[in-house]
Amino acid sequence: MGDELAKVIKEYSNNEIVNKSLSSGLENLSITLTAIEEYRNCEVQRLEAKVIGELCQYETICKHAREELKHTMNVREKEMSRKKVLDKAKERQPFNRQQITYAESELIKASAEMSRTAKSLSEQTEFFERRKLQQLKTLLSDFVMIEMTFHSKAVELLTVAYKQIANINEKADLENFKRKLRSPEKQVSTGISARSSSIASLMNQQSPIRDDNSMNLGKIRSPENTSAGKGRSSSLAALISHSSSKDDDETSGSDVTEDEDHSTSEETESR
Repeated sequence: MGDELAKVIKEYSNNEIVNKSLSSGLENLSITLTAIEEYRNCEVQRLEAKVIGELCQYETICKHAREELKHTMNVREKEMSRKKVLDKAKERQPFNRQQITYAESELIKASAEMSRTAKSLSEQTEFFERRKLQQLKTLLSDFVMIEMTFHSKAVELLTVAYKQIANINEKADLENFKRKLRSPEKQVSTGISARSSSIASLMNQQSPIRDDNSMNLGKIRSPENTSAGKGRSSSLAALISHSSSKDDDETSGSDVTEDEDHSTSEETESR
């Protein structure tokens, strides 16, 4: 259950995005509670090994003790029955010496067995009681020490948890909540515009070649809208006019030459 509580607090702190102080405090608290549960797990394991395991052995020990006690009671009953047989034999047949002697011998055997059994039972009972006292003292001491160790660590960690909870600034969280509640759209639009400008600047930095190509393509498509296009058009017009004038000069020159040749031929014929 402690682990489940720490898990729920951790999930709540992860989902808390407005109250930063509360989110931080809950996250630290979940870590502290998890550490406490680790110590609690160690406590349970040590109790199972040093206390519960030793106490579980007494189930078998007590079972053997009951069996020994039952055997002793059976021997006791046997002795009592032998004594009754002897008393009856003396009452009914006081002169039957053989039967009385046999009954007396059986009683002596039963009494001797009873004595041995009683002595053994006494020794076993004393041993059981001594062992029970010693182990019970040891087990209870171990139990108290294990509990003290856990609770001292738990108090230490719970003190840390108390400080973590006390460090939650509810006033600052409330003011932050009110501030975000007043202007959520402005913050959203500001965040979007900042993000858009960042993306635009990033794209401009990453693709300078693309921009140059686009500019050149625009110039090719509309040269009359640019100074370079205008210069190129004027140069082309000048070249065309220069070629026309050159062709006129060549035509006029060829006409003069033909006239000169015609006059020369006439003079030659007259001569």
